[in-house]
Amino acid sequence: MSGISGAFGSPKETSRELSETVDRMLDAICHRAPLAEVLDMGEIAFGVRFHDFQDPPRVLEGGKEKAAAIIDGAIYNSPFHLTTSSPGCSDAQIILNLYKQYGDEFLDKIDGSYAIALWDAGKRRLLLARDRLGSKPLFYLKSGNAFYFASEIKSILAGSNLRKSVNLVAVNDFLSYGYVPNPETLFADIYQVRPGHSLILCDNSISETPYWRFKYQRPDRVYTESEYKEKFIELLGTAVDRRLRRHPVCGAFLSGGLDTSAVVAVMHKLVGSRFKVFTAGFEEEQFNETVDAKIVADHLGLEHFSVTIGFRQDLPQLLEKIVWHHDAPFADTSAIPSYFAAILAREHVPVVLTGDFPDQLIGGSGHHVTTLARLRSDPATYRLLRNRFFNRAVTRLPFSAGGATFSDKIKRMIYRETFSLEEQRILLNMPVPELLKRWLYTPELRRINMQHDSMRWARSLYEEVRDSDLLDKLLYFDSLSYAPDDLMVKVERMTMAHGLIALSPFHDREIVEFIASIPSALKIHSGSTKYIMREALRPMLPEYTLLKKKKGFDMPLDEWLIKRSAGYVRELLLDSRSLSRNYFVGKRLTEMVERFLAEKSDYASGSAATIISLMTLELWHRLFIDR
Repeated sequence: MSGISGAFGSPKETSRELSETVDRMLDAICHRAPLAEVLDMGEIAFGVRFHDFQDPPRVLEGGKEKAAAIIDGAIYNSPFHLTTSSPGCSDAQIILNLYKQYGDEFLDKIDGSYAIALWDAGKRRLLLARDRLGSKPLFYLKSGNAFYFASEIKSILAGSNLRKSVNLVAVNDFLSYGYVPNPETLFADIYQVRPGHSLILCDNSISETPYWRFKYQRPDRVYTESEYKEKFIELLGTAVDRRLRRHPVCGAFLSGGLDTSAVVAVMHKLVGSRFKVFTAGFEEEQFNETVDAKIVADHLGLEHFSVTIGFRQDLPQLLEKIVWHHDAPFADTSAIPSYFAAILAREHVPVVLTGDFPDQLIGGSGHHVTTLARLRSDPATYRLLRNRFFNRAVTRLPFSAGGATFSDKIKRMIYRETFSLEEQRILLNMPVPELLKRWLYTPELRRINMQHDSMRWARSLYEEVRDSDLLDKLLYFDSLSYAPDDLMVKVERMTMAHGLIALSPFHDREIVEFIASIPSALKIHSGSTKYIMREALRPMLPEYTLLKKKKGFDMPLDEWLIKRSAGYVRELLLDSRSLSRNYFVGKRLTEMVERFLAEKSDYASGSAATIISLMTLELWHRLFIDR
C-alpha cells in the first residue's frame, strides 16, 4: 500500500458520514497512488491508496470478533512471509492472522517498512503501529470523541474541522534541528506515532508503548574482521533479495557514493542482468555526481539515467511544492535533487531501492570523524570547560552574538566548548544557532526557547547510551532522531510525491541489529568512515568509488539564493506578512538577511541553512496556517 487514512467518529456521526470523511482524506493524498478504497466498519472507517500491482485491503470476518487491518508500506519478513510464489496472501491478511495468534505481540514477528492500523471490533480498540526505524510516517489527531490518523498531515486536515494553531515549541525545535523531533509536529494538536511504537485507542483514551528499541549489544564471542565482512555481505544480500522478490520490476537510486553503490552491486549480483539506475546532479561541477554514478553503472553494466538540475526561475513554486509535500518546513536541501531523481525514476519503474541509513548506522559523516579526532587532540583548556558548571555559568552570560566579528566568534567558541563533544554535534549543525536565536528572536519566542531547552531531545537520547563510547553516542542520536525525522521523511515524501515507492535494504531489522554489534573501531578506522562496509565491498566496486569523498546530495544553495534569488529572499522574509508572525525582531532579521546576501555572514551568524529554514517556515505558514 502507499498511503492510509482513517476516522473514528463521535456518536453523532453516521457510518456514511465517516466514509465520506475518509474519502476526503484519501483525496488529499492522491499523489501517493492512483487507486483508493474505503472500509466501512461502522464505528470506524479506513482508507487506503494503492497501485494496481498492490492488493486492496482485506477484512477478517469473525462475528463479533471482526477485525480489519490496513497498511502503508510492506512486510518483507514474517512467519507468513509474502513472496511472489504465494499470491493472494496480502500484508493485511498476514497482520490479521498474526494478531489472531499472538495479539499485540504480532509486531515482534514482522519486519518491513510500514504504518499499520488495526481495528478490533470485539474490543472496540484501534491499534496504530509504525515500523522500527520510522521509514513510513503515521500521524494522528484526537479531538474530543473523534480520532483521525493518516500517512500525511494534510489528509488529517482534510477530514477534520481542526482549528489550526502553531506549536511554538516545535517552531523553536525546528530552527534548532532542521526538523521537528517526534512525536511533535508544527501543529499544536497533531502528533506522530513514534518509530518502533504501537499506539492504542480504547475507551476514548490513548496509550503508546515501544515494541522495539535500537540497542548496542556486543556479540557473545570475538569475531574476526573477515567474519564481520562476510556477515555484512550476507545480510545485505538477504535484505536486497527480500525486496526484489516482492518487487521484481525495480530500479535503484545511484549517486556514485558508497551506500547506493553497495545496493546496486548486490542487486547486480542477485539479478545477474541489466536494470535501471537513476542519478540527479547539478550543472555546477562540484555538486554534480552523475560522473561518479556512471563509473559504477559502467563497471556493473547497468542502464543509467540521469537528470541535470540547473537554477530554476520557478524556485518559489518548487519550494512551495516541497514544503506542501513535507507538511512542514525543511532545512535539508537535498530534498531538491531527491525530488527530481524521483520524477526521473517514476518514468521508468514503480519501485526503487535506495542506500539510505549506513551513515547513521556505521559512521559515514564528516562530523563523526572530526568529533573523534577532537576527543584525542583537543587542548586541556577545552576539556576543562566541558562540564555542567561552566556550561550553566556561560549560558547565563548576556551574549548577543548576531554578527561575524572577531569578538562574536570568540564568544561563540567559549559558549560551544562548555558543551560535551556529542552535544556540540547538535550545536554546530543548528540552522539557527542558540546565540543567534538570542539576538534574533522576539521576547515571546526567546521565552519559549529558555523554557524548553532545544538540547533536551538530544540529551535524552545521549542519556540512554551514557555508558557507550563517543561514536556510538553520535550514531544513536543519528539513528533515532536525525534519520527518522529528517532523512527518511525527505526520501519518503519526495518519492511519494510522484507515486514512487522507495525502499532501503539497510532498514532490515537483521542488518540493523548486526551493525549495532560491530565494535566502533571497525566502523571508523584510522579516519576511514564505514570501514567494515567499505572493506566488505572492495571485491565488488571500483577503487575510485571506494576512495571517493562523500558529497551527500549537496547543492549550490548559496549561489541560488544570493546571486539569483536575492529579490525573492527579501520579498518572502521581510514583508509585513512575514514580520507579523512576531517570531523575529524585524530590524535584526533585516540586518541578518542583508548581511547574508552581501556574503558577509558565516555559519553561526546567518548561513544558507538559516535562510532556507526561515523561508520554508514562512511558506509553511502561508500554505497550511493562513489558508
